[in-house]
Amino acid sequence: MNTKRSSEAIKKKLLDRKKELEEALKALSSEKIDDAPGQDLGDQVSSATSQVLRQSLSDAELAEYNRVLQALKAIDDGSYGICIDCDQPISEKRLNVYPYALRCIACQEAFEK
Repeated sequence: MNTKRSSEAIKKKLLDRKKELEEALKALSSEKIDDAPGQDLGDQVSSATSQVLRQSLSDAELAEYNRVLQALKAIDDGSYGICIDCDQPISEKRLNVYPYALRCIACQEAFEK
C-alpha cells in the first residue's frame, strides 16, 4: 500500500464491513424456519425455497467475511496490497473498490480462466 492514510481508510472500511457481515450472519442464523407439519404443498415449497435462499445468502456472506478477515490479517502482518501470485503491488484503485483483493488485475484474470 502506498500511503499509511489510504491503508488506514481501507482498514476502517474492512472493519465496518466485518461488523455488517457479523450482524447479517447473526440475523440469518437466528431466523425461524417455518416447517409446521400442517403446511400445504405450496407452503412447503415456499418454506423450502426460503431455506435454500437463506443458506445461499449465509454461505456468500460467510465467504466474504473470511475474505475480510484475511485482508485484515494481511494489513496487520504487512503483506496487504501485494499480489499472492506475482508479488507485485495491487493497484490502490483496485483495493479501494475491492479491499480484500488477493491478486492484481492481470493475475486475477489469469486465475479466472
